[in-house]
Amino acid sequence: MLAGSLGQGLHRVHQHDQQRETALALQNAILGPAVSSGFAVRYQPATRPLQVGGDWYDVVDLDDGRIALIVGDCVGHGLEAATIMGQLRSACRALLLEHPSPAAALTALDRFAARLPGARCTTAFCAVLSPDTGELVYSSAGHPPPILVQADRTMRLLEDARATPLGLPYDQSRPEARDVMPPRATLLLYTDGLVERRREPLDAGIARAADLVQENRSTALDDLANEIMSGLAPSDGYQDDVALLLYRQPVPLEVELAADVSELASTRAALRGWLSRAGVGPDQSINVLIAAGEALANAIEHGHRNRTGGTIVLLVSAVADRLHITVTDAGSWKPPEPVASAHRGRGIALMRALMHDVTIQPLATGTTVHMHSRIA
Repeated sequence: MLAGSLGQGLHRVHQHDQQRETALALQNAILGPAVSSGFAVRYQPATRPLQVGGDWYDVVDLDDGRIALIVGDCVGHGLEAATIMGQLRSACRALLLEHPSPAAALTALDRFAARLPGARCTTAFCAVLSPDTGELVYSSAGHPPPILVQADRTMRLLEDARATPLGLPYDQSRPEARDVMPPRATLLLYTDGLVERRREPLDAGIARAADLVQENRSTALDDLANEIMSGLAPSDGYQDDVALLLYRQPVPLEVELAADVSELASTRAALRGWLSRAGVGPDQSINVLIAAGEALANAIEHGHRNRTGGTIVLLVSAVADRLHITVTDAGSWKPPEPVASAHRGRGIALMRALMHDVTIQPLATGTTVHMHSRIA
């Protein structure tokens, strides 16, 4: 009898491990690779030990340079809800790639959901973002409204263009609305598991989420995602699947250039355009362009003085009130001369004069320059 009980226990453990492995493989297959910079996502299913549920998020790079953003919530939990979610997510992605219109995609998804057992009453929010301008075209199928927080703490909900959940009879054309994300604004898309609580109106949970985004609008997106998940978690844990998607306008600028002075002009033009999209004023933009140019020139001249064919990476990002610039090379800079000449050796001093904070970090693998500036 003891051997039989132990055998049954081991069998259950084996089934548990197999179920978890299946869930992990399903999650990786459905949710795909990590999203690109400029976005942060989190996913927490209600059913343990599964790693997937009925909620989903998606970020789709469209052929015309725009980006589709989707969050959705199927009825139910566990593997059954996850399989339905995976089909809806894939169908929505395919529809947007064919015709990048949120209203058209949700209209077609209506017909698909009506024929897919278990898919009726799924809610979804679908948007198409133009990253150069911040324009957002969106449509909602019964989903909680996304939260948009500007750099000055102003908050609004994207609650236009709302209609019924997917798969239900709907005689009209699905509506579509437009909004424009100001520079350095933060957008939170989420499923109701993040904000919904028993015996409490949904608006109260949405207000708490908005407060967290407002308070942390100068926080890096990945850290902000952690703050939201921990700050809104009930004492007994989330009782529903949770998916969230964060975006900040504009997407960080990342340029990889050859260690050659001929690359500086195009890099400067790319940085100038990005600073304009980030809402940095003309006078401050000139200071940033000069400081970044000095860091790049030093990386070319000193960081790669003993080698050819090296590369340099420029990374620029912005939060509500600050600008971050990083220049990384694969070499080591020469120590500064005790007394600078009339025409040389003033690059670091110029960088420190134009930016609020400059840190030069030499490592065995290369040198990294971190520069920060408050946005006026």
